Amino acid sequence: MKTMKKFKLTLAYDIEKEANWLTEMSAKGFHFYKYRWGFYYFEEDPSKSYIYQTDFQESSEEYFELYTEAGWEHMQTELGQYHYFRADKNTIGDERIYSDPASIKSMYKRMLLFYVAIFICMLVSQIGIVLTWNGNLLSKFALILVSAVVILYIFLFIKLLRQMRRAEKLI
Repeated sequence: MKTMKKFKLTLAYDIEKEANWLTEMSAKGFHFYKYRWGFYYFEEDPSKSYIYQTDFQESSEEYFELYTEAGWEHMQTELGQYHYFRADKNTIGDERIYSDPASIKSMYKRMLLFYVAIFICMLVSQIGIVLTWNGNLLSKFALILVSAVVILYIFLFIKLLRQMRRAEKLI
């Protein structure tokens, strides 16, 4: 079986867009089976077609059982909460679990809280830059790097809040 590796950066707020892209790749005969550091791994099989769903939720036995009973196959979990699932498109159609607006809003809220916790830890860990500031090149480089990360997090928070508002309007 032929395999393919494709690099694609996606951010947390693009979770639905990512699932749609994986479904489109499957329609072309390339089926996702693994993700590592921005690389998506696919197996080629033009005889199959899957629909993909991504979800952000703490995993439990009941959580995975719900997906399994509904015909979904668990593919992978990242960061302990970011899950990839797939189901045969001919069997399940376009029916997805946790796809109502309230569930989507709840998912984005969980995501926001998760990334806020990481952001706070990152900020606290960088207090050393301020406390040991001496204005040398290394200190300036570290400050620029941390500032860029802070800007990326703020961008992520804004996008997640927008996604939550968008889902709220549909409830």
